[in-house]
Amino acid sequence: MFPFSRLGVACLLWVSVLVGLPGKSLAQGTGTVIGSTVDTEANQPLGFATVFIAQTTYGTMAAENGSFKLPNLPAGKHELVVSYLGYETVTYAFTLQPGQELKIKVGLTPKPNALQEVVITKDPHWRENYAVFVKHFLGNSVLAKKARILNSEALYFEYIPATNVLTAEASEALIIENKELGYKLHFLLKEFRADFKNQKIFHAGYPRFEPMVAKNEGQRKRWEKARLAAYNGSVMHFVRALHTKTLRQEGFSVRRLQRLPNPDRLPEAQIQAGLKRWRPKGRIAIVQSSSNAQTQDSLNYWFQMSRVDKIMEVVHNDLVPYENMVQREAGSNLLLLHFQDFLQVVYTGEKEEPEYLESRPFMPNRKPSFQTSVLSLLEPFTYLEPKGMILNPYSFLVEGYWGWEKLAEMLPLDYAPVSE
Repeated sequence: MFPFSRLGVACLLWVSVLVGLPGKSLAQGTGTVIGSTVDTEANQPLGFATVFIAQTTYGTMAAENGSFKLPNLPAGKHELVVSYLGYETVTYAFTLQPGQELKIKVGLTPKPNALQEVVITKDPHWRENYAVFVKHFLGNSVLAKKARILNSEALYFEYIPATNVLTAEASEALIIENKELGYKLHFLLKEFRADFKNQKIFHAGYPRFEPMVAKNEGQRKRWEKARLAAYNGSVMHFVRALHTKTLRQEGFSVRRLQRLPNPDRLPEAQIQAGLKRWRPKGRIAIVQSSSNAQTQDSLNYWFQMSRVDKIMEVVHNDLVPYENMVQREAGSNLLLLHFQDFLQVVYTGEKEEPEYLESRPFMPNRKPSFQTSVLSLLEPFTYLEPKGMILNPYSFLVEGYWGWEKLAEMLPLDYAPVSE
């Protein structure tokens, strides 16, 4: 499921913005952000804070006097993230015009417990919880198996048996080395929640990509090939194709999917009543042989009925027209995603990884086929970012192949595909 790793957080902290005049030296289509970071309680400059544009390779560290500069940013919508150990993270969404110089003053407030004594107790289940976290955070793909978290000691977990929910927090940004894609990912984890009872996994945060330097031309080409493979068929690829109305050209087929009550299954109350009536008292398992053939046949019938799927899926034959998926918001140029039921998204450009089929042990054995995902909305609509992102991570749910792919496949929003 889950989606993607980005969270817009409403802060009580302050960010003051001064819009400067367009800089003459800036290239067309780009702009610059100039700013400073301040401790709001001491009213003093806060040096060496981390400043970056969420889910991109654009970032820097504030100087000792708190000043920072992000030049040559592409024009468009961005989310600035400012973090410092022991302080609340600040985010600020803005739109940068071509040639604009945007001046920002960012105030950071110490976390409430930053100055309190912290007592750390050893978690006897840390290793097993960490293994679960890695599986659902990085994933189980070929890329995920080769990626690693360099500072795993920053993680701590809480598991609640009553609800079968595992949550995770991190005392600092997680540093994830992805040598197969050529990135070091710095991830400010805001939330991780694995709800095993309802089979939903969600994580959100602020990722910053640090490109690695290739040792030689061969490594650079391998990175380009791996990045293109990760991009093809991804949510980023799909959203960009929606914006440009090139779904079919890019290899996507989108159909309406409905989930309806299965007419072949009797009502649940009737099934339970049948099992209760014919199941031998004091015995849970089905009796393999019985002197009463009618009892045995009736019990087997109700047991088989209890295993019939409650929901059946109906996939419509016709492709979903663009106007039934996306619309321009009145009064703005924002593109919003809105559709009926579910979307079945099939990407025909690549086959499934064998590891994906291995992760579905209860499914019939078959050969890898086209990558098939399901997209649903948790809200009436959600906004799409032209660079390839669904803006609100709480507004949608992904299943199937997209739900299987995790952080190890994530690319920065400023990634541009390089054809082979």
